[in-house]
Amino acid sequence: MIVPSFEFLAFATAVALVLGISAKPLWRRSVLVAANLGFILTFTHDPLQLAPFAMLLVLGFAGVKLMEAYKRQPAFAVLVVALLSAFCWLKNYSFVPHGLFLPFAYLTVGMSYVFFRVLHLVIDAYQESLPAPVGVFAYISYTLNFTSFLAGPIQFYKDYLRTESQQPAVLDEPSVGRALERIIVGFFKVAIVSPLLLLAHAACVAALSTDAPFADRVLHAALVLAIFPFYLYANFSGYTDVVIGTARFLRLELPENFNHPFVSKSFIELWTRWHITLSLWLRTYVYSPLLLSLMRRFPSPRVEPWLGVLVYFITFFLIGVWHGQTAMFIALGLLLGLGVGANKIFQLSMTKALGRARYRSLCGNPVYSALSCGLTFAWLGFSLLWFWSTPGQLGGFARLLGPAEIALTFLLVVVLAAIVLTFGEKIRERLRVVAPLDSLRSPPYLRAAWCTTLAVIIVSVTVVLNAPAPHIVYRAF
Repeated sequence: MIVPSFEFLAFATAVALVLGISAKPLWRRSVLVAANLGFILTFTHDPLQLAPFAMLLVLGFAGVKLMEAYKRQPAFAVLVVALLSAFCWLKNYSFVPHGLFLPFAYLTVGMSYVFFRVLHLVIDAYQESLPAPVGVFAYISYTLNFTSFLAGPIQFYKDYLRTESQQPAVLDEPSVGRALERIIVGFFKVAIVSPLLLLAHAACVAALSTDAPFADRVLHAALVLAIFPFYLYANFSGYTDVVIGTARFLRLELPENFNHPFVSKSFIELWTRWHITLSLWLRTYVYSPLLLSLMRRFPSPRVEPWLGVLVYFITFFLIGVWHGQTAMFIALGLLLGLGVGANKIFQLSMTKALGRARYRSLCGNPVYSALSCGLTFAWLGFSLLWFWSTPGQLGGFARLLGPAEIALTFLLVVVLAAIVLTFGEKIRERLRVVAPLDSLRSPPYLRAAWCTTLAVIIVSVTVVLNAPAPHIVYRAF
């Protein structure tokens, strides 16, 4: 089943109606477990294609129960390695010998996000951080939650458990209105805005040619760099809006995954605003434990800041590698790690040179702030070249442009992004554009008219014009 789609919304509506029959926790969990399993069966009915995914789930559940009963560090280490190995094997990472891969097609959709949940349960069981022992039905309900199965958001178990059975979210008239608005706006972003941006991006890629004048090549290269982050944001945040709104009708609360990422003044800040739940997961289970371990090993105040730089690099390198199985994603990880590492080194150097107060004052300067925003956006766009292109395309771009034009292109993106994003944010703040987080600040009739207009456009494009179903980029992960 494609998410978002009218079929998905119809499925979720049916689940919400059945959930409404009773408010008892056992009924809610039973319905949600049945809905989760039914949702997965829409992808395939072949037991063989489901078997590897089921194997990973069984291994995870056995690991959780083992850690609940037997908290020994060697057993924990072996279990984590086994889970990581099974995941990399099933996801066909390029460093796994090809001969070890299974010789048949099987379901991998949603596997990465389920794996994050499974590993979270295992680690928390070992650390005795779970709110209660995890039963089979609670495990299935949490790990296979159909509203966030395909591409997140990644939710911690205690937060899911609270609205799943302990204290379901309130579903009154205002919350229904906000959830419906969220679904419509998200559907519009993923079904209308992101395809248009992708077409514009493809047109700019095609326009890059040796026959084009110098100025045209630089302009098209700058647009290639700049459009894709907006496309990815519209696509992924639109999907997230839809599933968060849908989950609310089930009286579930999913965590936010985006918070105006393009206003970020640094690459480190960007990752507190973009794919927030992934960043939070990695900060909880990679960054913080690794940093604490290194600080214990090297207990020097002079070394501590540089350990932070190293751990930042490692964490964001892992984010890049997680996105795919090829060498291109290793390069993506290196660029993401370099971005946050260089950002941290710059902060440390400027703080040492200027002092905290003067550096804080510099960061508040409007011109400096705007250029920081532009540089952050430009580095994101440059890093994402390794997300969507191929080595052949990158080599072609390099040959067509040359070092001087590449540098000029990057500088142009920095300056234009600084201007456009800064003024765009000021306009958004003044006009209070209708958005999920600002819904209550707009008059109800204005919100209703806005959502009705978007709904008419969505139906016209998807039904009347028979547009293809929306493609979710992060579904591949």
